[in-house]
Amino acid sequence: MCFVSSTILPIAALFLVSTLACPAAPAQMNNTFPTDDEIALVVSQTGRALSNYEATVKREEELTDKSADVENDKRVIHGLTVISKVIGAQPQKFNGPFGFTFVLLLDDASRNAALCNTDAIQKGIKATLAGDTGKAQEYLQLGQACSDVSNLPYTVSENAGALYQRYVNGEEGLAIDAVNTMNQCVAKLKQAK
Repeated sequence: MCFVSSTILPIAALFLVSTLACPAAPAQMNNTFPTDDEIALVVSQTGRALSNYEATVKREEELTDKSADVENDKRVIHGLTVISKVIGAQPQKFNGPFGFTFVLLLDDASRNAALCNTDAIQKGIKATLAGDTGKAQEYLQLGQACSDVSNLPYTVSENAGALYQRYVNGEEGLAIDAVNTMNQCVAKLKQAK
């Protein structure tokens, strides 16, 4: 019994000194992280963007022979759908690797739709020059749809990117606070010797 008391006493004293001497991390740091409501809004916006993107990809598949581009679009749609469901069910999953992937996929969707626009306009011009005005009109309508679709994921990705930047800044702030607190504790413990 004496052995236990003699080893516990210094540990208890060290714990007491460290808790009294070391300041707690500021509670306001949690305010910098994206809230569930902010994340839910971005996921909701993504759902609307995805439905337009899917319809445009179907139209692109019907009109063009670029199956590799369409398959890439389908992978992006699938990835965004899966990640949106995960983040929709557990919004704080956005604050981590899921959020990073989410932002990247939104950027991919926007870029892919912009490339679809460029390709459709080029094909529309070629069809016009070849005298096939019906086909040219279809391509130009696809180009307009792709342009419209490109803008929505771009806007949503900017919103999601801003939220993700807040997450990264919050993590950085917590890490800096932890290091500063540790350094203060070490200094206080050295003074207590």
